[in-house]
Amino acid sequence: MARTRKTDSFLSRNLDAVHLFVGATLILPAYLFQTNLVIRVLQVLLFAWLATVNGKRIKWVYFIVMVVSITFFHTLNPFGEVLARIGPYTITRGALRDGLMRGFTIVGLVFISLFSIRPDLKLPGRLGGLLGRVFWYFERIFDSKRRIRVSAIIESVDEVLESLFVPEYGGDAPDEAAESVQQRSPSTPAGILFLGVLLIGNWALVFIDIPVRLL
Repeated sequence: MARTRKTDSFLSRNLDAVHLFVGATLILPAYLFQTNLVIRVLQVLLFAWLATVNGKRIKWVYFIVMVVSITFFHTLNPFGEVLARIGPYTITRGALRDGLMRGFTIVGLVFISLFSIRPDLKLPGRLGGLLGRVFWYFERIFDSKRRIRVSAIIESVDEVLESLFVPEYGGDAPDEAAESVQQRSPSTPAGILFLGVLLIGNWALVFIDIPVRLL
């Protein structure tokens, strides 16, 4: 899906990992409330760009196949205006739009998580510590996926999972290792301003009526 790479980006230099995570969490409802398909697609592209800026290399073919697959299965339950007929297969406006909305929604949620979760994310409290460990293991698994061999998939997957229990950062615990992967940077006024514009912009698009409809 995506691969983590080291980066010295605007987000890493100007936004603390916790602030970025909280900001993305506040953006999430605005994204889910959006009903305009064109705006939804633009939001997905924006989040994909942010994920790239935050050090993730996106495999676009995987996500394109996901959207196409979800859309196709939704068109199998046609409703609304008929757009085309291919033998017994009927494409309707309602089913096509619903499928595209659902497909892009799922992909956008993945991109939001990719740009908002960094290895140095450390949330307060016991629950925050648990989530931090989950994110840390998640990043480690993504970094190790190239070690998986199709010819010996069970053995290679087992090796990757076993490696998670072997300290590779001088014996540090997961929380400390995450700190060593990427040094935490305090949020700057520029970073807070960028996050504020991103938050306000996404919420404003929910309430502003833009007369542009893809379907």
